[in-house]
Amino acid sequence: MLERPFVHTETLRLADIHAAAIFYTPLDARFDRITRLAQKALAVPVAAIALNHQGKLWFKSVQGWNVHELDLEATFCARTIAGGTPLIVADTQLDPAFAPHPLVTAAPQFRFYAGFPIRDRGGIVVGTFAVYDRVLRQLTAVETQALRDLADIAQREFLTAELCDAQAQIVAKLDIARRSAMIDALTRVWNRRAAEELLGFALEQAESEDYGIAVVMLDVDRFKVINDGAGHQVGDQVLRKVASLLVANVREGDAVCRYGGDEFLLILQRASRESAEQIVDRIRQRVGEFPMKTRTGSLTVSVSAGLALRPSGRIIGGDALIEMADQALYRNKQARCTGPKARATTG
Repeated sequence: MLERPFVHTETLRLADIHAAAIFYTPLDARFDRITRLAQKALAVPVAAIALNHQGKLWFKSVQGWNVHELDLEATFCARTIAGGTPLIVADTQLDPAFAPHPLVTAAPQFRFYAGFPIRDRGGIVVGTFAVYDRVLRQLTAVETQALRDLADIAQREFLTAELCDAQAQIVAKLDIARRSAMIDALTRVWNRRAAEELLGFALEQAESEDYGIAVVMLDVDRFKVINDGAGHQVGDQVLRKVASLLVANVREGDAVCRYGGDEFLLILQRASRESAEQIVDRIRQRVGEFPMKTRTGSLTVSVSAGLALRPSGRIIGGDALIEMADQALYRNKQARCTGPKARATTG
């Protein structure tokens, strides 16, 4: 049993953010942009934004580390949260508190840590923005300021974060336990059950306000070959990366869901056929731009998509829309077998 040298019980009590609408919610491009920037700007392998809730540290965004949640007492960030001030440890092996820590002595063997507190509107520390490295580092004044600026941006996003439209309704309706059960554990986007509820909300809103809505069914080309040939861990990496790219390339308010296996469902609100096709084309381009780095080497990945549209003034049920998108996906995959540049077909 680990000792809890960094955990302050009053801090934990005050940092209970059960009611926050951003806790246990799916991937969010706003926060992923911040952690990607930190990872690149500081040339660190890991950057993360995490929230504290009832003794757990839940990662809202993380780059370079396949972790979703940890016991607070088993993290470096517990010390940042308890202290309420930035903490930079150039060499964890020389820090008496960090040296025996499992994250130092065993994988991932972090040697460097820099953590900055994130506060709520009342000034209570509710989480951290942090970067990690496997080698010791001495930050320059410019690097330290860059991290401080990114931490301030992350905090500002938390203070203003609101999910839009149908997603806002489902978040407001459910408590944390039920909400977390509607997020896919592997990819951290909405799962199939959530997709069905989100589409129901979205269609109701579209009908009441009379605007168009599009549904896109998308899957990874030759995923079985990837999974069987490179292994399930590589297959999982591909699915996580594709999910992240989908979130980064839809509009704010659009929903990304893992529908099953390598299939994803996109719910695009206030969408015309043209705007929906532009989103699909952008996604296909982004996924195919660069080979994905996996544990077995670089891997070129592509996706196929089928689009179904409920235009303004027309009533179509959710099941029918999904079936139309699924059939469009099937036609598109068949067309790609005979034509190299087929666009996403529509229903």
